[in-house]
Amino acid sequence: MAAEGSDGQGAAIDAADDGALFAAPTIVAARPAANKGKARAAAPVAGTDTGTAARAPGTGTAAPLAGTATATTPAVPAVPALKVASVCIDSALPHLDRPFDYAIPHKLDEIVAIGTRVRVRFAGRLINAVVVGIGESSTFAGKLAPINSSAASPSYTADSLEFARGVARRYGGSLWDVLRLIAPPRVASIESRDWSNQPFGTTPYAAAAATLREAAQAAGINSLEIAHGERVVWEALPNPDSPSGIPAAALIAPSVEVAAKGLSAIVVVPDARAVRRVEAALGRAGLTRWSTRSGGHYAVLESDDGATTRYSAYLAAMHGQVGIVVGTRTAVAQPVPDLGLVTLWDDSSSVFDDPHAPYPHARTLAAMRAEFNGAGALFGAYVPGVDSLALVAHGWATLRRFDRSAVRAGTPTIDVLTAARRDAEGGSGWHWMPGSAWRSLVKAMAHGPVGIVVPRTGYVRAVTCATCGTWAQCRACRGSLSQAHVGAPLVCVDCGAEQVDWHCAECQSNTVKQVRQGVERIAEQVRMMAKSTPVHVSAAAVGTIADDAITEGIVVATPGALPAVQGGYAHVVVVGADAPAAGGLGAELQAIRWWLNTSALVRSRERGGGVTLVGDLPDSVRQAIVSWTPAEASRDAYTERASLGLPPARRTLALTGNDAALTLALSVTVEGERIERHPDITIVPAREGVTLLMSRRVTAATVDAVRSVQLELSKTGGGELRLRVDGPLEV
Repeated sequence: MAAEGSDGQGAAIDAADDGALFAAPTIVAARPAANKGKARAAAPVAGTDTGTAARAPGTGTAAPLAGTATATTPAVPAVPALKVASVCIDSALPHLDRPFDYAIPHKLDEIVAIGTRVRVRFAGRLINAVVVGIGESSTFAGKLAPINSSAASPSYTADSLEFARGVARRYGGSLWDVLRLIAPPRVASIESRDWSNQPFGTTPYAAAAATLREAAQAAGINSLEIAHGERVVWEALPNPDSPSGIPAAALIAPSVEVAAKGLSAIVVVPDARAVRRVEAALGRAGLTRWSTRSGGHYAVLESDDGATTRYSAYLAAMHGQVGIVVGTRTAVAQPVPDLGLVTLWDDSSSVFDDPHAPYPHARTLAAMRAEFNGAGALFGAYVPGVDSLALVAHGWATLRRFDRSAVRAGTPTIDVLTAARRDAEGGSGWHWMPGSAWRSLVKAMAHGPVGIVVPRTGYVRAVTCATCGTWAQCRACRGSLSQAHVGAPLVCVDCGAEQVDWHCAECQSNTVKQVRQGVERIAEQVRMMAKSTPVHVSAAAVGTIADDAITEGIVVATPGALPAVQGGYAHVVVVGADAPAAGGLGAELQAIRWWLNTSALVRSRERGGGVTLVGDLPDSVRQAIVSWTPAEASRDAYTERASLGLPPARRTLALTGNDAALTLALSVTVEGERIERHPDITIVPAREGVTLLMSRRVTAATVDAVRSVQLELSKTGGGELRLRVDGPLEV
């Protein structure tokens, strides 16, 4: 017998019956959880007595009903009614994003709880589901199908389910998609452990907090104030004694203060390198990483860990066995008891934009968690993003930054080699490594490691005709041509087609000139230019070098792969330091972020540190980098966008689908006005549909209205409508 949807409203839709053990479900529109509806007697289950009298064999008289006492038959106790679980099922169909009721078998009575992952029969097949409510009855008039199997312990708390509903609504997505992003895959052997809530002791955190307060104060933040619920956007500076990609000691100080009060704290960082820096800082403060064997003070959640390690840490944090959670993007939604603080480092990093539906951004989730739990928030970065400055502009957070004298003393000298200066150098100025930049690098090598940053991966990313200078293009799609190594054939960057026997379309020459050299080709040339000096390459394709592993020589790396070195680099040269041409809205801020994050790994000017940027940058970008004023650049960008009605001052809703679906979506009403005519909504044509630019006041209502159209189209099979809230804006 199949399960019934938890709603008594709307017309029923019969799903196809595949003739399996259970009948196909009857699907109706969604309603509130079953235990909030009107109570009714539980439907009988298979194998229980229905109360109909049966003939006693050979007597011609009616046999007594089961459960009634006679002089010769002992009383049979009545079978207790089955409890009812409302579940969220794993389905890609939008109209199935609502609770469905299933009976909880007696054998699972003590196991199934809110937040438990279960397997249920739906439309003739077993699928995954999560229990979102438990009641004594269902409004479904028929017989409920039983839950097939259950995990040994819950994977979600009631609070995390409620938070997930809020995320799903904000992003116009399904609850199941959000739940899938929150919890890692199950490991059955781990669930059999005793996960009863065991409050962590606060003494180790109090001792650690005392050792970290000075680091926080030196970095310009008050860890005690943040631990008491303050919400802060922090423009950080690199540690002058040990420059690195993240000021870990100062960043974790407020979280340790929170844990010392018996509350939970979450620290979210962009990548595994940052996780290691945070772990090292916690270790120096006397705190240990949690493990199943020895316990510990903080849990780590990152994708590089195996399934068993990750799920164990997830459950330990959920049950309050640690006071601090450290992890990458998904850690922001980690269920914890009594959340006191959410910390996020480098909010503008692209890794925080989840590529899975409903495409939430970690910064938004962090702000939502702080609001949902009444917790504090710390958004730190060397370059605070425009969205963080929007939170400051709206009064949600306050900005913390150093005064100008401290900025000047704590940062390296930054020099930008513009086109005019390269012209003044003559021929050597237009080499990929201008002569003046190379001389600064060689001079600095006497004082420590130096770096060369190349913004392109691979070997050669583009070529031109060596004879006439015409751009070399693919014969099939006109894309740029790349080369994997010396002697390798030219290959199209876009379609991958190999260009056999390539000749220039203009002059018929078959020789090419490399014009966009990748990090591997640059490293090859650096080895020839500095034959007696060790040259190290750090990039995703060839392997990244760990922090503090290099003590001498030249490091050639892509921007995100440049490792920190003890004491900081003596000098770094960035070749091709232009603003990304295809970066769209925010490309200039992205350039500021790239090159200041790189500069944060260099010694301060008081210790002789310097950075040379080779490339043409807009004046506003160059000024922000040279003067190290990223927060002002982000604030100015927000002010300009607000005057133009662009994000984040307004929000976006991208719609894709066929013409009929888009027409229907734009015809629904918001505040009594059709979307296509609403004064607070601007429709912008896009390549595969349209994008709505909305005022924040009408965003929630607009998303709800369009989502209702998506549900109806899914229900009737009238077409497919896809939506994405706050995605990248095509400009």
